[in-house]
Amino acid sequence: MKSVPGAPISVATTICDSLVVTKPTVCDTTLVAPDVFAMLIADKRSENTRRAYRQDVHQFFAAVYQAEPIPERVRQFLGLNTPQMAVVLLGYKASLIAEGKSEATINRRMAAVMSLIRFARRVGATQSDPSASVDAEKVIAYRDTKGIGINEARRLIRQPDRSTLKGKRDYALLLLLLENALRRAEICSLRLTDFEPEQRMISVLGKGRGTQKERVTLSAQCVSAIQNYLAAHVGSSNDQEAALFVNVSPASYGRGLTPDGLYKIIRELSAQAGVSDCLSPHRLRHTAITLALDASGGDIRRVQRLSRHARMETLQRYDDNRNDLQGEVTALLSGLLMEPELAQA
Repeated sequence: MKSVPGAPISVATTICDSLVVTKPTVCDTTLVAPDVFAMLIADKRSENTRRAYRQDVHQFFAAVYQAEPIPERVRQFLGLNTPQMAVVLLGYKASLIAEGKSEATINRRMAAVMSLIRFARRVGATQSDPSASVDAEKVIAYRDTKGIGINEARRLIRQPDRSTLKGKRDYALLLLLLENALRRAEICSLRLTDFEPEQRMISVLGKGRGTQKERVTLSAQCVSAIQNYLAAHVGSSNDQEAALFVNVSPASYGRGLTPDGLYKIIRELSAQAGVSDCLSPHRLRHTAITLALDASGGDIRRVQRLSRHARMETLQRYDDNRNDLQGEVTALLSGLLMEPELAQA
């Protein structure tokens, strides 16, 4: 296969020989936008989405072109015709599989690049469409949704030393996670003005909601925990648009808590509590939803108001995992298959 300007051969060499591209030509890119990648990022409202797209597209160009996704390099990629682009994408996917990346990771990284291509088509920066040639990996969503049990959850919330500022903050964080099933990005995006103690409300930027905030009702205990933390946090009322939860270490006091920072807090508390599972903020969200299903007798509709999942089927998966329906049916079959005398033994 002949080298084509702009076509990175290094990643795709393992499969190039199996694809025949006759008379490879590069699409006309004289009218392309100056920086399609920057336009794609600017088109996303969520900072988390922008950060994820930047990371995944950077990784693609680093692997394929050994370069940053600067406008010129992006134009070279978008200038490939459909068969050439498919070869590059399939080669990149093959390299991710060879590296042992999970199905979910592969799908996310490929989806970011495909989004760049789709956006480029929208603005007339490419005519190529390799989507029919690149299949997504099959992923079973919500395989493990149980989280930790009620006794472990109770032990966890006893860990913060509430005589200290850090302990007051961590206790409030745990209650938000375990009582309200908030996502870590939702917690880290909270501003002081989002907290309404008189109404026992907090306004969160929900997943996929753009800039539209959702109001979440808090327990009296959670409201009190947040108020105690704020009272101990010097300067917390100076700027109502400041982060609600901040770093309290001397080196970075007052800086907004990041998702990675929240993850580390939960891991530290879980180690103190002796919780065996690899805890994360999202596993505490799983815990809250599962405990809510237990407490409500499996009332999926009510629990959906807590979890704020868009699809009822997602809660059905939680409920199925909670009840272990497969295990129950397996036990039934075992009873049927065993001979009566063996079953009595």
